[in-house]
Amino acid sequence: MSALLTVLDSPVVFTAAVVLAFIAAGMAGWLSAYVLRLRAQLAEALQEANGMAAHRDSVLAELALTRARLAETRQAAGRAQATAAELEARLAPTIKIEREFGESRCEAANRVILDALRDRPQ
Repeated sequence: MSALLTVLDSPVVFTAAVVLAFIAAGMAGWLSAYVLRLRAQLAEALQEANGMAAHRDSVLAELALTRARLAETRQAAGRAQATAAELEARLAPTIKIEREFGESRCEAANRVILDALRDRPQ
């Protein structure tokens, strides 16, 4: 036991302990600075992620609005096609009859369309 105390009490061990203490202090300082840098980077990444999430939410809201407008446009197009088909069905025999009387196609088409639009229920 006294031999162990003698070895631990030697100047070499004391010097090694002092050197290790300085190294440990420096390492602790470096590690704390590194942890602080990592925390700052994490905070920046979280802030950027929040901004991206907000942008994603606005894009999704705009997409939903665009889909609603598209559905309205499709409904309007369907109504317009139905009206056009109805007018075509009503006007086809009239155009055929008018051509037999020598009226030009454009004149007949214009007159028949205008008549059909005037007679169309609102």
